[in-house]
Amino acid sequence: EWSWLSHHCERARDPPGYYHQTACSKARTDLTSSCDLWKNIFQREHPSRNCDIVRVCGTQEDNQECMVMISNLKMEVLNTSAYENITLTAEAMRTALSSTLGVDSSNVLVLQVRGGSYNWPIWASQAVQATSGQHPKSSDERRLKKTSEANSGSANSSSAWKKQFESSDLIVENGTGYLKFAVSQMPDSLMPDSIPGKSTALATAFNTQIGSESTL
Repeated sequence: EWSWLSHHCERARDPPGYYHQTACSKARTDLTSSCDLWKNIFQREHPSRNCDIVRVCGTQEDNQECMVMISNLKMEVLNTSAYENITLTAEAMRTALSSTLGVDSSNVLVLQVRGGSYNWPIWASQAVQATSGQHPKSSDERRLKKTSEANSGSANSSSAWKKQFESSDLIVENGTGYLKFAVSQMPDSLMPDSIPGKSTALATAFNTQIGSESTL
């Protein structure tokens, strides 16, 4: 039964009330309050939103697109001739990561296919130079600063972006290929724990994009 006291406790929100609406909200504007509710009232991790974004990027909505994921892929390569076209592989994987992770393709950066050159993001390069001994001013500078804090604990460190592979490395070695990528402006709906389970879907999407059903 919904009484005046219930209405008062629910911050004057009509049924189902503030707590239900906020806890279940998917709106970007409610991310901070929803995460706070799950942590402090329910005392558990939010089941469907990545609250690390609030921890890393801050509580202000304008800053909550700063989260960047940097990762390496280790892949069993079944069709070496198709995979060794580095330009095609990079573009196919960018599209596959976009569709599999549910992020805009413009936010997916293939940093390096092992054996190829390293693609340092222009905005990251500018941000490293700008943040050396200074407070970040632009959104790109803040993004790199927050990424560095999350990955290395140093606000001006670029270690998270440094290349891992040499251009002289074999593209495919013993049937294995490696690729390094980054996803910027991570959506709060993409839960870190869900990513490893997307490997099969990623391989299928990649094979579709590269035009071979059995490259990976």
